[in-house]
Amino acid sequence: MVIGVGQGGREQLGSADRRVRAISVAAWLGPWISLAALSFWTSLPGSTWLLAVAAIGVTAPAVATLSRPQLTWVFGSCLLVVGILLGFVGHQRVEAVLTDFEGYWAQRDTAVGTLLEEELDRRVELGLAATQALADEWEDSGNEISIDILTDIRNRYESSSLALYDAEGQLILWDGVHRGRVPEDVQVGTQEFAYHDSPLFGYLYVTSKAADGGVAVAAHLIRSALPDGLGADVGDLASDFYEETSERIRIVEADSRPLGGIGWGLPGGDSSSLTAIVDRPSLATRATQVMDLWSSRVALLILITWVLLALGGPRHVAGAIVAASVLVFIAVWLPLTDLLPFVSFMNSEAFASIQGSTSSLPRYAVISMTVFAFVSVLPHPRIRPGPWTVGIIVGLGFPILLGLVWAGIGPSLIAYRRLDWIVYEMGTAALLSLVAGSALVLSKSERGSPFAGLSALGITLCLSAGGAAWVWFTASHPLWWTILWAIPASVAVLGVQAWSGWQRNFVAWGLGITIGSAAAIPITWSHSVEAQMQAGEERLEGLAAFEDPELENFLLRFGAVADSLHSTGSDDVTVLYNAWRLSGLADFGHPVGLQIWRRDGSPELRIGVEGGEPEPLGEALAESWRTGGVRLLHLNRDDARYILTSRLANENVVSVVAPPFVRSAERSGLGPLLLGPRAEEGDPLTVIPLLVGDSHPDEGFQWSRVSDGWQADMLLGFANDMDYHAHYLVSLPGLALAVARATLLLALNLVVFFLFWLIGQGLVGRIGRRDFRLSGRVISFRARVTLSLFGFFTLANALFGTVAYSTLSSASRRSAMVIAERVGEDASGWYRALGGRVDVWERRRTLPLARQVGAELLEYRGGELREASVEELVELGLYEGWTPYEVFSLLESQEVVYGFTETSVGRWEYVTAYRRLPDGDILGAQVPLEAGTSALQATDLIELLGFFVLIGALLSLGLAMFAGRALTQPIRALQIASEKVGAGDLTQRLPENRGDEFGAVFEAFNRMVGRVHQVRRQLVRTSKRTQLIMDEAAVGMVAIDSNGKVTLANPRAEELLDGEVFVGSPLPETGPLAEVLTPWLTSLLKGALEEGGTEFQAGDRRVRVRVRRIGSMGTQPGVVVAMDDVTDELRSERVLAWGEMARQVAHEVKNPLTPIKLSIQHVRRAWKDSHPDFEDILLNNADAMLMEIERLAGIAQSFSSFGAPGGPVVELSRVLIIDVVNDVMALYRSSVGHIQFDANIDPTLPPVVARSSELKEVLVNLLENARMAGRVEGTLVSIVASRDDQEKVLLQVIDDGVGIAADTLPRIFEPQFSTRSAGAGLGLAIVQKLVRSWGGKVSVSSTLGEGTTVSLILRSWESRDVH
Repeated sequence: MVIGVGQGGREQLGSADRRVRAISVAAWLGPWISLAALSFWTSLPGSTWLLAVAAIGVTAPAVATLSRPQLTWVFGSCLLVVGILLGFVGHQRVEAVLTDFEGYWAQRDTAVGTLLEEELDRRVELGLAATQALADEWEDSGNEISIDILTDIRNRYESSSLALYDAEGQLILWDGVHRGRVPEDVQVGTQEFAYHDSPLFGYLYVTSKAADGGVAVAAHLIRSALPDGLGADVGDLASDFYEETSERIRIVEADSRPLGGIGWGLPGGDSSSLTAIVDRPSLATRATQVMDLWSSRVALLILITWVLLALGGPRHVAGAIVAASVLVFIAVWLPLTDLLPFVSFMNSEAFASIQGSTSSLPRYAVISMTVFAFVSVLPHPRIRPGPWTVGIIVGLGFPILLGLVWAGIGPSLIAYRRLDWIVYEMGTAALLSLVAGSALVLSKSERGSPFAGLSALGITLCLSAGGAAWVWFTASHPLWWTILWAIPASVAVLGVQAWSGWQRNFVAWGLGITIGSAAAIPITWSHSVEAQMQAGEERLEGLAAFEDPELENFLLRFGAVADSLHSTGSDDVTVLYNAWRLSGLADFGHPVGLQIWRRDGSPELRIGVEGGEPEPLGEALAESWRTGGVRLLHLNRDDARYILTSRLANENVVSVVAPPFVRSAERSGLGPLLLGPRAEEGDPLTVIPLLVGDSHPDEGFQWSRVSDGWQADMLLGFANDMDYHAHYLVSLPGLALAVARATLLLALNLVVFFLFWLIGQGLVGRIGRRDFRLSGRVISFRARVTLSLFGFFTLANALFGTVAYSTLSSASRRSAMVIAERVGEDASGWYRALGGRVDVWERRRTLPLARQVGAELLEYRGGELREASVEELVELGLYEGWTPYEVFSLLESQEVVYGFTETSVGRWEYVTAYRRLPDGDILGAQVPLEAGTSALQATDLIELLGFFVLIGALLSLGLAMFAGRALTQPIRALQIASEKVGAGDLTQRLPENRGDEFGAVFEAFNRMVGRVHQVRRQLVRTSKRTQLIMDEAAVGMVAIDSNGKVTLANPRAEELLDGEVFVGSPLPETGPLAEVLTPWLTSLLKGALEEGGTEFQAGDRRVRVRVRRIGSMGTQPGVVVAMDDVTDELRSERVLAWGEMARQVAHEVKNPLTPIKLSIQHVRRAWKDSHPDFEDILLNNADAMLMEIERLAGIAQSFSSFGAPGGPVVELSRVLIIDVVNDVMALYRSSVGHIQFDANIDPTLPPVVARSSELKEVLVNLLENARMAGRVEGTLVSIVASRDDQEKVLLQVIDDGVGIAADTLPRIFEPQFSTRSAGAGLGLAIVQKLVRSWGGKVSVSSTLGEGTTVSLILRSWESRDVH
């Protein structure tokens, strides 16, 4: 039926189609819009309208129909909904803070206080358990306990340190790290619980007494106050609590408790023993913190959602462009500080605004790299630039991009840390690679050559090396040099044209990334050198400047903080250290000298820069005692640019001396604590005093090239008439390190940029998961050999690199140990010379011991710290309070002279050498780990090793390819020769004169080809002979393949098919036999039968057909058809069949005659014996004989029907077994002799499906067989019938005759088989045929000498419909 559609109908259909397309677009575009809006919100979290836009966008899939959305898409949409809900929750939490900050903070303070009290209680319980376990173990072991048991107890109960003291407070056993001395009241167990606070660390002590008076002490580190420059996780409670609650707490002793705070009492105490103060943030700070927390969670969900949407989104260009655009949008707006761990190690100025709040150095790099994914999904325009055009694009694009980038970023962001320069280089390289790679992908050329690509790489390396050399010698890189990069770009076009398909794009982007990265490395290096030189100039200008307003503000703040801390009751060391830290001087990093002076003018203590006091300090102190308050003097001296004094309430005066720089002789006792980051990294500034007669450099900056880099020289003059020569060195790497660094950067760029390019290819559907399966790609032997060899070489190379790095990195530790050992040796000698003292402070002078050896010295007695070269550092808690027990044991046993440990305070690592002194004390000498570092720093060492490993990997790959080619070349020759032999060319021979294993293989191949040639000749002769035999065969033979095409046919087959059979064509379909044979063969070929056979009547012929499948004709087997004319054979069989029919008739007629004979004999005996019931006997036997006569008539009728097939078939009927059995038993019960017949029939048996006359015939046959097999001495024959199951009836004839032999039993149902010489052998065959015609089964079981049982299983009449 055809329905016409008019113009209006077509317009309606077109409108509906447009609506469907619009809904489909909204379904996949909505989540991307929502994701972009949510990303924008993370940078502007106060804008709720962005969340509303995101919510509208994410509802698009809910109202639209997306055809078969993938699970990842659905899951990504769900995560997007979660992110939007988190954004709204964040807004709600911020509103709650802004609305009622007092209520919020009261609730927060209470909750945090409760958690803190619970944690403190837990620490006390653990401490009690630890000390009690130690005391019990001490008593149970008889005052003998191993250090392993002590360590196990400490670890089990999470103690920072665990110790055992005797009754006099002498240290016996200890484990763990404890900073500073243990209080004496804790050592003797005066207090069961105590909290002791030092400026750097605060410990909670728990003690338990043993039976002998000993004291077990467990210490828990509660607080750490290391500067941020050295901050690290030292396992203190305050840091762990901040990680858990995001709240900073301050913990102080109860006697110095400030206003507010949470007082916590130790168990058994009458009052609080310490005070925990939760720092209360400002309203704006807390609101920002809450919003940052929720926006960071949303930011993480955004990244995960993008991945899921990208995996589950549609694979077309429009969808890929949208996905890549959103990725770039995420890179622009997402807060990277919450997602990238490495940014915290970068210069803090890198996060300052470049042109807006969303721009930063790492963001610049991330945006540049994500653009790779965006560009890779864009459709290629029809523009096809040639080599010259590509050169112009690169030659103009590079300098323009570089000028814009450097103008936007500026030198301040890359002036200090190497990581800043690496990020800057990667971002710049990404932009340049995009220009070069895009131009090469779009390029075209008339000709191409792989050697052109290699030439382009060579030119690229030369230009990069030339640019680096320019930077090395001039500290700059001219912008015009970038124009020269047009040359390798133009040459690379010819190299790209030598490839096609996906390989062309891969090579084009590879060359583009290489050119862009090679151009960016020297250029960005020059920018970094210029930035460092500019920073050096600014620092030298700062030294020469008369004032430093920033330093002045920090000093004044120090005075105010020191006075506030002293008013709270803090001790002098705590006042100095905490005022320095809390005032901001610690973060500012300027070296200072801190002192507290008594009223009489003697120093109470001194921390910081050592050396003599400046002359104006005395006058400043006197003025401070006279007037009080805070005074700041600006002196501009070489030993004191500023002096600050502040009189405390106890009449002591705090002084701060801030020199303009630290001279090498003025070592700070606090080491890196007071010198800031430069103590770790090394200060590029060197200041040398000018003596009388020394030449003075010119004023201003003078940059000059030195062996290590570029050095700026400047004359510094101070108010006290001291002149200095200042050097500022901008270090440049050596040639080997520069090459290594550039190579690693190039490799890093290739990996990262290709990764983003592959992301774009995956978005557009050009790359799927199957493309990353090596199992389907690496199939050639050459590839497997190459990869195996490359893997072996690479593994060996990596192992070598690992061992080399481990060996070289441990060299610094060994060097530090040697230095520490030498210091300990020198200190031991000086110790004896100075009378056994290491304390360094006396009235305005120092003892020379620590000065002589140039290291900080510690003295341990009985394992406990007693004295140090800087006693104030002991009070600060900087030193370890105990000698490591293992070292102590070895030294006490005098098994070793020295013991060493590596220890750290935050990120400050040092080696301590311990030596036993003659008086039994142990002297410890501390040497910073950096002191043992050679000229190569750790990062330089890593870069060099990485370079060598990379070069080794490349060489390994080249060697593996060469070896793989050498191994596969003879295999390739063997393959080519084999293919030619397979094509029929048996004249192929391979050279046998090789001396390796392939020579034997080639020789074997040649012998095989010779034998194949001989076999082929024999096969031809055999084929001809076979063809002659087939031609003369009386059976028709046809071979057919799986497609039904003839492959072989003999003349007899053509004769039977009445037509010519053509090889390569199907069988003919015309002719008497072909008309029925061809359809039958077609159906057989489609089936799964292995062989089959049938007969066809073709005219006056009867043809027997046999078919068998053969597998030599291909993967789908064909068939061989044998056709035989059996017309004459059937005629002979028909004659034999009529003879068989006559025998069966005789047999069937014989069976009824036996009962007739028996009846006549019975009547005769009754007549002869004058039996009184003769009349009844006569009548009964006459009726029986009449019935047998009728049976004879039925048999005659049956054979008449058999002789005339096609006649009517008697229907199966309902037969009662008991009636048939009674009729049969009426004949056999009256028989006499040695055979007895019996019947046992269940009267409740259901009727069965059979024919009554045939069932009687079956029973008579079985009874006759049983009678013939009877024994002479007597045989019992029984008929038994019972129910077999609900649908079957079991009828059995059982006798105890002679039985049937086991080897004869399988043949008893065969026609003409009989165990007796008399008889035709048809009885049981007829029984089986009749029973089967009823749908029943017959079986026989017999044992020779015991009897036979014949079982008939008949269907019940009720079950006939089921079957």
